[in-house]
Amino acid sequence: MTEDEVIRKLQDLAVAGEYLDTMLGIPGAQSAGGGIFFGNQRMYERGSAEFLDARAAGLIQRLPPLIPVRREAVEAAEREFGYPFPALLRRLYLEVGNGGFGPGYGLFRLPFGDNNERFEWSSLPASLLPLCHWGCAIYSFVDCASAEADMWGWDPNPAPHDDIGKALFREQGTFREWLGKWLERRLWQPTLVQDDNGEWRGATDEEKAAWMAEM
Repeated sequence: MTEDEVIRKLQDLAVAGEYLDTMLGIPGAQSAGGGIFFGNQRMYERGSAEFLDARAAGLIQRLPPLIPVRREAVEAAEREFGYPFPALLRRLYLEVGNGGFGPGYGLFRLPFGDNNERFEWSSLPASLLPLCHWGCAIYSFVDCASAEADMWGWDPNPAPHDDIGKALFREQGTFREWLGKWLERRLWQPTLVQDDNGEWRGATDEEKAAWMAEM
């Protein structure tokens, strides 16, 4: 998927109000039976069969419109961070919206201080920019110093307490590929695993897909 294709598909999701992994149903609708609820609203996985049926029936609550930021806001965030953002990330803020869309709970908004998140991992390379939070202290990062905008994951949950540095690991692919996989519903949160030989590493895309298929 090219950079322009990623931008266009995200813009289409923004117009449709369907730019996050989890979508809420109309309050009070389809409240009987099993499922996951937020208050009186059923929660749907974007793109799932249940979601598509509910959307066709007019039972999905659209997300609010996204508002892009001015170039000055992106440049100020880059100065704050200390590295230029990857070109695609800059375009997302300028042409799609000020975060709140995409993987996990959505890309972080600018300025970073408005996210109520602590971007303070003193032991991590300074060029790793936190992109989004998946819950349970799991984050995705992009390396702003790499030519291809390499992706990294942070999952401290299984990491040994005496070596929390193991929580950081290289993820497969680039930032553009990462977003492309999300658009195609092939992206899962970073997951730290331990090999049979005791080595800690990030789970591969193939491993994550296999685990999801078993659920």
